[in-house]
Amino acid sequence: MNKEQIAEISRIIGVSVDSISSMDEKIQSSMTAILETISVKNDEDRKAVFDALDELWQRGSILNELAEVAKSTGIPLTTLKSLDYETQKTIVYEFMMDSSQTERFYELTNKALAVAELRKIADLTGISMHELKSLPTEIQEKICGIYAMEYDSDSTNAELIDSIREMIL
Repeated sequence: MNKEQIAEISRIIGVSVDSISSMDEKIQSSMTAILETISVKNDEDRKAVFDALDELWQRGSILNELAEVAKSTGIPLTTLKSLDYETQKTIVYEFMMDSSQTERFYELTNKALAVAELRKIADLTGISMHELKSLPTEIQEKICGIYAMEYDSDSTNAELIDSIREMIL
C-alpha cells in the first residue's frame, strides 16, 4: 500500500492516515484490493466502497486494540486473534470501558475457545451455524469437546456425526 492509497482510504472513510498506516498488513492489502477492484461510477458504488473499507478499518482497529489487551492481561495475542470477531469486539469494548477486569477477559476468551470448533462441526455435519449457536452453551461445549477428541481427518467420521446429532436432539 502506497502513501496515495493510504491518503485516499483515510479520506473516503474519514479517519486519520496514521490509523490506516497502523493496520495489519493483511487489512491494508484488503483495503487496497477494494480500491483497485471496485470502480466508482455512482453513489451506490461509493457507498459500497465506503462500507467495505469501513468494515476493514473496524476490524483492523479491533486487531490493533487486541495487542493492548494482550499486553495488559497476559493473554497471548495469538489466542486473542484466533477468537471469533464478535468475541474480539466484546473484549475490546469492555477493555476500553474498564481495563482492570482481567478475570472477565479470561472468561470471555475461555468461553469462545470452548466453542471455537463450531464452524468445523457445521461443515462436517451439515447443521447450520445458526442452529448450532442457538443451542445452550453447555451443549455447544460438549459437542466441541467430542469433536476435538474424536475427529479423524482420515475418516468419514460417521460415528462422530451421529453422536453430535444425537446430542442436538
